[in-house]
Amino acid sequence: MQLKASTDYGMRAILYLAAQGTTCSSKDIANDMSIPRDYLIQLAQLLRNAGIIEARPGKHGGYRLAKDPADITVLEIMEALDDDAKQSTRAKRNARKGGAMVQEVKRTYDLIEESMDTFLNSLTVKLLLECANDKEGSKKFLSDRFDEESRRLSELN
Repeated sequence: MQLKASTDYGMRAILYLAAQGTTCSSKDIANDMSIPRDYLIQLAQLLRNAGIIEARPGKHGGYRLAKDPADITVLEIMEALDDDAKQSTRAKRNARKGGAMVQEVKRTYDLIEESMDTFLNSLTVKLLLECANDKEGSKKFLSDRFDEESRRLSELN
């Protein structure tokens, strides 16, 4: 799956801040994570508005996480960075409601979206960092998450 640039850069910045555990300058984040600094500042505004990071002005300022990494989910980050696009997509979907879209296909798509949201909401920044540090266990971890989601979906029927 290819992430949009904003999601990719935003996730990198959040994971970097979580790994550092302290306030980091935009320059350091941009350099260390290969993110264009001007773009990082724009993304940081979205993340700040969502309450995920805090900005500290001044000579020793920068960005830091506003919450514990265990309380920040991948879904939360993605929604913060993609809010405008989601609003546009919802508007387009609502305009099509009375159209020829087959309801069965729509229900299937909604199920895919719900499953992805549930899965992404179960992944926290802390969990991802721990998983990345345990290279052998990371595949097992993801497999277990998929199994949990499969069981949940089968219980819906």
